[in-house]
Amino acid sequence: MRTTIAIDEALMDALMRAEKGVSRSEAVRRAVHSHVRQKQIAAFKRLAGSRIVDMDWREMERLEMKDAERLEQKRHGRKR
Repeated sequence: MRTTIAIDEALMDALMRAEKGVSRSEAVRRAVHSHVRQKQIAAFKRLAGSRIVDMDWREMERLEMKDAERLEQKRHGRKR
């Protein structure tokens, strides 16, 4: 999508120094993509502890492995 925007010249110069070797359009696309991604990550992190997202993946993995081992033992009819 083509659009016209006003960007501070010093800010655009800083962006072009950070994104060497790309066009202004590509540099702006990358900056916008990065900004949106950071906002999405921040929104996801805000869900931590809300029971919608559980950030304690190590504990969940431990419990999952324990359940898998228990099911495997049950399947083979033995206990350790």
